[in-house]
Amino acid sequence: MRRIVQLAAASAVALAALGVGVRVAADEPPPRIDVAVGETVERDVGFAVGLLCDDLSIVHAELRSETPESNVLRITGVTPGDTQCRAGTVPGRPVFVFEIHCHARHSAPP
Repeated sequence: MRRIVQLAAASAVALAALGVGVRVAADEPPPRIDVAVGETVERDVGFAVGLLCDDLSIVHAELRSETPESNVLRITGVTPGDTQCRAGTVPGRPVFVFEIHCHARHSAPP
């Protein structure tokens, strides 16, 4: 998991030097997404293109075109655990890194 954060931080520095806006701060932890097994959550990732996740046995992740102006990262929980996903692997495009926490689905109270 640290590998993605390190790569994102290095990319953020390189892109910042080029004057490209990046949504990754090297000194801050990535935003956390909580998702239950079998549930799907979405996050707007602007014009981010390309997707990389540490452990696809924990989540199913996909990057979809939502509107002509933005893409959406869709995360579906597969099995309990933690992983990180990076939306944005193309230089010159936005980069978003998320820490994903997948948990067991809570049953409804009787």
